[in-house]
Amino acid sequence: MTNRILTSQHLRRTCLVFAFIAAGLLLLKFQWQTQIDTKIRHDLVYQSIQAGTQINQRLETLTSLARMLRLQIIRENLSDQQIRQKIRDAVKNTEGVFRGGIAFKRNRWSGKTALYSPYYQKNYHNSASQQITDSYNYTKPDSAEGERTVWFNQPLELGNMWTEPYFDKQAGTWLITYSMPFRSGYDGQRNNGNDGVVFLSLSLDELTNKMFQLHLGNQGFGVLISGTGKLITSPDQSIIGHSIFQLSPKGYPLLNAISPLLQRGELSTFIHPLTGHEQWMVLRRVDALNAWLALIIDANELRLNRSVSKWYWDMVPFFSIAALVTLLASYHFPTQSHQATNRVYTALSVCLFSCLLLLWYQALTPKALAQGQILLVDKQSARMALKKISAVSAQKITMQHVQPIRIEIQSIDLLKADQISLIGEVISWSGESKYPPLQIDYVESINWSLKRSYPKTQVWEFVATIKQPFDYGSFPLDNEIIRLTLLPPPYDKETILIPQFSSYNSMRPESRPGVAIQKDEFSGWKLLRTFFNYQRAAFTGYGEQAHLLDNLPAINLDLNIVIQRNITGPIISHIMPLLVVSFLTYCMLRLWTKDEKKQALWGFSTATVLQYCASLFFILIIAHVALRDALNAHGIIFIEYFYFLAYLQIMFTAIGALVYTSGIHVRVFEYEQGARIKQWYWPFILMLSLLITTIFIEK
Repeated sequence: MTNRILTSQHLRRTCLVFAFIAAGLLLLKFQWQTQIDTKIRHDLVYQSIQAGTQINQRLETLTSLARMLRLQIIRENLSDQQIRQKIRDAVKNTEGVFRGGIAFKRNRWSGKTALYSPYYQKNYHNSASQQITDSYNYTKPDSAEGERTVWFNQPLELGNMWTEPYFDKQAGTWLITYSMPFRSGYDGQRNNGNDGVVFLSLSLDELTNKMFQLHLGNQGFGVLISGTGKLITSPDQSIIGHSIFQLSPKGYPLLNAISPLLQRGELSTFIHPLTGHEQWMVLRRVDALNAWLALIIDANELRLNRSVSKWYWDMVPFFSIAALVTLLASYHFPTQSHQATNRVYTALSVCLFSCLLLLWYQALTPKALAQGQILLVDKQSARMALKKISAVSAQKITMQHVQPIRIEIQSIDLLKADQISLIGEVISWSGESKYPPLQIDYVESINWSLKRSYPKTQVWEFVATIKQPFDYGSFPLDNEIIRLTLLPPPYDKETILIPQFSSYNSMRPESRPGVAIQKDEFSGWKLLRTFFNYQRAAFTGYGEQAHLLDNLPAINLDLNIVIQRNITGPIISHIMPLLVVSFLTYCMLRLWTKDEKKQALWGFSTATVLQYCASLFFILIIAHVALRDALNAHGIIFIEYFYFLAYLQIMFTAIGALVYTSGIHVRVFEYEQGARIKQWYWPFILMLSLLITTIFIEK
């Protein structure tokens, strides 16, 4: 019979509809992502303006305070006690000010003291007659190796000024000092030039904490850079005061990457040299310090956090596949109605199968960083992570207690469904010790052996069995993270472990730092990437061994090993049998006929169909039981739904054959010897498979 309903033109028009829908959704998604990027940029610029304004206002408050203190000294003939009282009030009542004082030139004070220099200092045992000269001679030229006197000598020549950041031994932190020269008549003369300076020293901890109050994501941070390129604030205090242009590319790759961008303009885009992620940097002028505020963010992270996933965006590849399959099906389109209908159902099945494969491929995407995790790739990111943990907890982190270690896993083996055997090596730079340099949490058994020992370095080897419960509910699309929680030794709880970044060839997660296994696979799993991060934990141990840590939460170093199940094995052992069962049941459907000659030729009968269905069920149930035993899973596994679907196929085929060959008249079975059932078999099975996969991914 000639086909008068379906033609190739219909399919091509349908192809155009699918293509237009895909293009429209793609354009909508692009516009939405552009809006997200625009919002992120606007927010970044807004935060830089707000932060810059707050810093300027804060510094202006200090300059006003210093100006008022200077005027009081100039206009009034104050006694030593009165001057000290005013200095004490100014320092004690001003947040962030660590030290304040007045320093006269030699013999410019009316008293007997040759170098009069009263000062007041917070958190210090101040005496009633203390002078700066009790510690050092501030009139000597400034020396980077000795005492810093730039706060006194330069203002006398250049006027009001903020100093470059410097480390103060008494404060135990980095300071910047605002100094104002003054002229007075304490020595009986007013025309002999500047008599000294009034100064206030601001702790950079306050400015650094302001950087951490900005909403820049887990990987984002802010720095203040002076006009000469020196770092005024940084998450890593060890590089404050250093020139950003002279930092080591290996030790500080991110800061080294942004240094050439400081002259480009307010907004710059670049690629992180280690992670490969897109980074954005915005610059804002801080006039009070003659410095630049630089805010750096991970664009990929903020896009992921701010993007609202729309279900119809995921339909773009599906409509694209539908358009392509429909276009291919339109070529050499049959003219016979039965053949044309079969062509349409075949195209529909191919389209659904392609979409199912695409969904499975998307489900294999590795897990991203959890909310709050900071990827440790260099010293800068490690110090930033520790600072952020310190900011949200009561724990004060002492950077002097940071202990670098190098851990390298040399062998991984899956003993049971929830047990992993590890062989590894740890290098410690803490000096000679008879105890291992770290503990591994959730360990069931571990043996340490000292391989090599040097005066400052030790190499330890360990063999451990670790409890690592996996979620097998997503089998065979498993993506898991083996998390090794590294704790400091029990005799030194205050130690914070940090990776020795320079000992690894690369900290890029894809380079797998911390794992030195020749093959990419073990026990049916593939190694994808590794990364370090910090976490706070109020408990340590596993199960009955878990116990509350003393006093404050611990900061643990985690080595995360991202693994993915090698899907080749499950395809051969589980997916192929399911496909074979589906094809065999379809073949049995194709044998349905009431033509006695064909029945005799094909051997079609109810008893034969039931016999075949029983055989398939027996094979399938053995594979199903073996799957449950191998995984020791709790609850229903993802692939089990396809086993249930295969059982339904077998049951439907058996019951359908019984109804078809009996005297029961069912229209859908009788129409052209069950043609509709045969045509709808694959589309229906594939649609159910798509529904199962979609629900699983959403869950």
